Amino acid sequence: MLFDTHCHLDDESFAGEVRDVVAQARSAGVTQMLTQGTSISSSLDCIALAEEFPEVYAAVAIHPNCLMEEIPRFGDGAVFLEIFSQMAENPRVRAVGETGVDLYWHDTPIEIQKQYLALHFELARRTKLPVVIHCRDAEEPLLETARADFEKNGPVPGVIHSFSGDLTFLRACLDLGFHISYSGSVTFKNKCFDSVRETVCEVPLDRLLVETDSPYLTPMPFRGKIRRNTPEYVQHTARFLAEMRGMSEEEFFAQTTHNALKFLGIPESSPNVQDAQNVI
Repeated sequence: MLFDTHCHLDDESFAGEVRDVVAQARSAGVTQMLTQGTSISSSLDCIALAEEFPEVYAAVAIHPNCLMEEIPRFGDGAVFLEIFSQMAENPRVRAVGETGVDLYWHDTPIEIQKQYLALHFELARRTKLPVVIHCRDAEEPLLETARADFEKNGPVPGVIHSFSGDLTFLRACLDLGFHISYSGSVTFKNKCFDSVRETVCEVPLDRLLVETDSPYLTPMPFRGKIRRNTPEYVQHTARFLAEMRGMSEEEFFAQTTHNALKFLGIPESSPNVQDAQNVI
């Protein structure tokens, strides 16, 4: 079994094809997926997909690059917390995500990004769900916000998704108690990803997750050769990571799936997990 802990099944590139995409993933041994909300409507769509497909769970949040469009819809942080707390009451919702900080794009002022990252941390505490964190070219403001929250409120379970930092950033994230998830970008040949690959063997095995971030970040050797990434391709990233860590595929797949189920609070005895084990 494999668990794709970060995908975007509500993306328009999957419109009308989600059933086939989920079936293809399952046939490839990817038996659970966590689809990530990026706005109010996206989060509701993710919940609907999770209700339709037993293999799919939902995360709900507002992506940092969507904040300026979304904030006028609810007005202030209190209403944001109320709206998303209600969404999180659905048992198919297993995480707050994706939130975070992004300085690659310039859609949202950094202070608003930091404010809403802190509010997402508060949402995670209220709902007792882990938080999925986006960080792109923004390690310093992310750590500043996360450390301030940690010092004030204590730890909150979280994962840095599609990890793209160096050893220094990794150690800071681990000190905050975060899990680390790798996407297909870790397989890219670009020299700039050498520092990311240097972190792979430094992550404690029980805090390691794997993802696609599909339809984005198609892993090698498929990058540029297929029209989009899909959850089934998480197996290729997982094999790459297993080889880097000197583990068998079976051991790595089992460990990261166990980590994902535990992180998301999904019992390994739940019916859909048991069904997946029986099929595999």
